[in-house]
Amino acid sequence: MPRLIRLVWRAAPVPLLISLVLTLAGSLMPAAQIYVSKLIVDRVVESVGNGVAIADTIQGLLPLVLSGFGLLLLQAVLQQLSGYTTQVMSDRFLLYANTQLLQQATRLDLAHYESPEFHDILSRAQQSGSNYPMRVLQLSLTLLGQFTRLLGLLALLLRFNPLVFVLLLLSALPTLWVGVRFSERRFWMTRRQTPSRRLADYFGNILTEPQFVKEVRLFNLGGYLVDQYQGIREEFNQESQKLARRQSSAQVSLEIVSAIGFYGAYALVLWETIRGLVTIGDLTLYASTFQQAQSATAGILTSLATLYEFNLYVSQYFEFLDLAPQVTNPPKSKPFPETIQAGLLLKDVYFTYPGSDRPTLKNINLTVAPEECIALVGLNGSGKTTLLKLLTRLYDIDRGLIAIDDIPLSAFDLGSLRRNIGVLFQDFARYALSAKDNIGFGDLANRNDATQVSQAADDAGANAVIEELDKGYDTVLGKMFTGGVDLSGGQWQKIGLARAFMSQAQVLILDEPTAAVDAIAEHDLFERFRQLTQGKMTFLVSHRFSTVRMADRIVVLENGEVIEVGTHSELMAKPGCYEEMFRLQAESYTT
Repeated sequence: MPRLIRLVWRAAPVPLLISLVLTLAGSLMPAAQIYVSKLIVDRVVESVGNGVAIADTIQGLLPLVLSGFGLLLLQAVLQQLSGYTTQVMSDRFLLYANTQLLQQATRLDLAHYESPEFHDILSRAQQSGSNYPMRVLQLSLTLLGQFTRLLGLLALLLRFNPLVFVLLLLSALPTLWVGVRFSERRFWMTRRQTPSRRLADYFGNILTEPQFVKEVRLFNLGGYLVDQYQGIREEFNQESQKLARRQSSAQVSLEIVSAIGFYGAYALVLWETIRGLVTIGDLTLYASTFQQAQSATAGILTSLATLYEFNLYVSQYFEFLDLAPQVTNPPKSKPFPETIQAGLLLKDVYFTYPGSDRPTLKNINLTVAPEECIALVGLNGSGKTTLLKLLTRLYDIDRGLIAIDDIPLSAFDLGSLRRNIGVLFQDFARYALSAKDNIGFGDLANRNDATQVSQAADDAGANAVIEELDKGYDTVLGKMFTGGVDLSGGQWQKIGLARAFMSQAQVLILDEPTAAVDAIAEHDLFERFRQLTQGKMTFLVSHRFSTVRMADRIVVLENGEVIEVGTHSELMAKPGCYEEMFRLQAESYTT
C-alpha cells in the first residue's frame, strides 16, 4: 500500500489530496443527517405532547428541516465532485502506471523475453497493472470514508449503551474472515491459470492475426482452434463458478448472523424506550444508527477483504517492475571511440543461454581490423546469430573477453555502443508505420532528415519500391491500419536494409541481408556493397556463397566453435567444411 500510494502521488498529487478531503467531508454527512432527523422527531413529539400551536411548531421545525435539506444537497454536491476528481486521478494514474510498465519493458534484457516464466510475469503485470492499482486506491478512499462514517455513527451509539458496539462487532467479524479466505483463494486460482490463459490468448491470436489467416483457412484449422480456446475458457469458468458457489453459501450464514445482531440491538432499544429511559426520537436515532453502523462495519470488513485481494494483484505489477536487467551500464562507462583504431578482439569467449546447460559458443578467438568485412558461415544452430548478439551486448558473455580498441564491451556506455552498431537481423522488425519511420528508426536523431532517409533507401535499392507507393515515404506499411500498403518479403527486406544503412555506425551487422530479394536486386546490391560498407567494420551472415565470397575473410562455425578462418581462395584450396558446403551449393546450379 505505501508503495502504491507513492506511485499515485507521483502521478496525480493534487487530485489525490482533493479526493481525500471530499471523501472525509462526505463521510460525515450520514451521521449529521441522522442527528437532525432525531431532533425533528423529538421536536414533533414535544410539540404534540405540550399542545403547541401548529404555526409555532412549524416555525420551530423549519430551521431543522432546512438543515436536513442543506446536508442532503451538500452530500450530493460532494458525491459529484468526488466522482469527477476520482475520474481525473484514475486517468492520470492509468497513463503513468502503463508508462512505467512500458519503460521497464524497454530496460529488460533480451534473455527475459526468451523465458516462459517472464511472459507469465509480464502477462500478470499487464492484467493487474491496468486496473487493480486504481481499484486499490478507489477502494482505499471508500474504506476511509466508511471508517469516518462509522466513527460518526459510533459516537451516537455510545451515548446509548457500549454493549451495542460489542454486538455490532460480533455480528460483522465473520464477514472479514469469509472475505479474506475467498479473496486469497480467487487470487491463487487466477495466478495458477496464467500459463493456460496465455495459451488460450495465443489460440485467439492465431485466429485473428493476419500472418496465420492463410494456413488457418487452407488447413481448416478454425474449428479445432476455436474448440481449444473454448475448452480452456470453459475450464476456467467451471473453477470460478465452484468457488463462487462456496462463497455464496458462506455468505448466507453471515446474513443470518447479521440479522440476529440487528434485532438483538433493536430489542434492547425497544426495552429502554418502553421503560421510558429514552425518547421516541432516540428510538428512531439508535435503530437507524445501529442499522447503518452494522452496514458500515460489514462494508468496512468486506472492503478490507477485497483490498487484500486487490493488493495481491497489485503485487504482480510490482513484481514486474522489480525485475532487474543484467546487461547494464557500468558505474563509470566509457564512450565508444570516435574512430576505431585497433579493431575488435574476441578472446576465449564462452556463452550459454539462460536455462541451458550446453554452451552455444565456446573458445571463440578472433581479431577483426577496423575496416574489415567478415563473413560468418555455418549450419543452422552453429552460433552465428548468437555471436552477433554478443557484439551488440544483447547478452553478456559468460567468460572471456570481447574488446574494441582494447576496451571491453562491458565498459562502454550502452547507448553509445549501440549507436555505433548498425544491424539488420534476419527477423528484422516490420513496423506498421510510415516508410520514413521504418527507415529513419535506424538513426532516430536524423529520422526527419529527408536527404539521409532517401540516401539510405537508395543505397538499399528501396527507392524504387517507395516511389511506387501513393504517398511515398509517408505511406503506412502493412495492413494493420487504414490506408496501409503491404509489401512483399523482398520489398520489406530492402526497407530493413535501408534502416541498417541509415545508421552512421562504425560497425555494420547484416544477418542474411539478401535472403528475400530477387536475383537482379541481389546483383545490384552487390555491385554497390563494397562502397556502402567502405570505412566500416562489417559482419555478414549468409547461406548464399555468392554473398560470402565478397568478404575479406570467412569464419566458419560448427557447434559453437570456430573451425576455419581464411579468404574464399584459401578455404577452397583445402578440403574442409567451407569447401564442401560451397561445392554442394555450386553443384545445385551447375548440374
